[in-house]
Amino acid sequence: MLSTEAGRPQRPVITAWSAVSPFGVGREPFERGLGAGHTTARQPDTDTWGIVADPLAHLVPDFEVREVLGKAGTRGLDRATGLAITAVRELLRHAPDIVDDSGLTTGIVLGTTAGSAQGYADVTRASFEGRRPQDVPPVAIPNMAMNRATSASAIFHGLRGPNSTLAAGRVSGLMALEHGRRLLAQRRADRVVVGATEEYSQARSWLEHHRRHAGDADAALGEGCAVLLLERPDGIGAERTVLAEVLAVTSRIDVDGDPTAALRSCLSDALDAAQATAGDVWAAMPSSCAGATAPGEARLLEETFGTEAVSRPAIGSLIGDTSAATSVFQIAALLSTAQHAAADRGHDGDRLALVSAVDPDGAVACALLRLPSSGR
Repeated sequence: MLSTEAGRPQRPVITAWSAVSPFGVGREPFERGLGAGHTTARQPDTDTWGIVADPLAHLVPDFEVREVLGKAGTRGLDRATGLAITAVRELLRHAPDIVDDSGLTTGIVLGTTAGSAQGYADVTRASFEGRRPQDVPPVAIPNMAMNRATSASAIFHGLRGPNSTLAAGRVSGLMALEHGRRLLAQRRADRVVVGATEEYSQARSWLEHHRRHAGDADAALGEGCAVLLLERPDGIGAERTVLAEVLAVTSRIDVDGDPTAALRSCLSDALDAAQATAGDVWAAMPSSCAGATAPGEARLLEETFGTEAVSRPAIGSLIGDTSAATSVFQIAALLSTAQHAAADRGHDGDRLALVSAVDPDGAVACALLRLPSSGR
């Protein structure tokens, strides 16, 4: 929570967003795809991906890192990093002023599962296939760093503020949002680019295939990166408006084998922090990914907030299991829906929206946002 002004907490606000998704590169393709409601699943091309475990996957169309970003400074970049750099580039088109002469006021926080699975696999394979274990192409080594996407995005775009990477599986995006909020609260940055990235690759395909439980077998993998611009309410650029106010982000670790109970506690804490009730929530979006935890998550949100609130766009069914990027894509879908569905608002006041995420490894989180009414 930021400083108090006239008795009201000054919470951070989201003023811009963008995405690189299976709908395409940029915000506009994402909004069109979300509105159309068509799934993006297709069969992975073996010429591109090799032999993978997935009959279908949700892939960013025509995405080759060096073709999208150019050849300067992109040699050897892994796919997750390329997706992140591209998403930040698209965000800067909506907020070009956040890169000033010094670049010290804008931080960046990205979530990830574990960096690039393919990057680890490529270096490991090279160490076995080389004449000596150390005969690994130097250009491939940075792709083993978990913070590769965050650091490369900052370097590529000149963001020299705080730079952090968080790895928490499916809840990574919400953890990144909370970390960005803390950076603003502690005056470590004037604004923070917050998001998460996830790549599709042969290595991730087989890792997920062997890691998943039986209930996850039908969850087609997806990829992409979504980013948000988080700012203080008293420091918003002249060309931007408030898209959402971040009221609360809460998290738990399920240690009792009951992720639904852990999520229920998160929901309660988030509502208490915002001094709100379940009836105030206009939209509630679960992770929408198949798996053992999915039915319990969706059922809890429906019981708590009602069927209509949970009926907002289920982004996971359209772009697949994007793992670390799941919750940021959920927020992007909420912002897009709120902006383009004025007739569905039901009232002229502010609305609350909740995003939840449950990771199979036990991490649970939710975020409560206030969506300003039209014209604010």
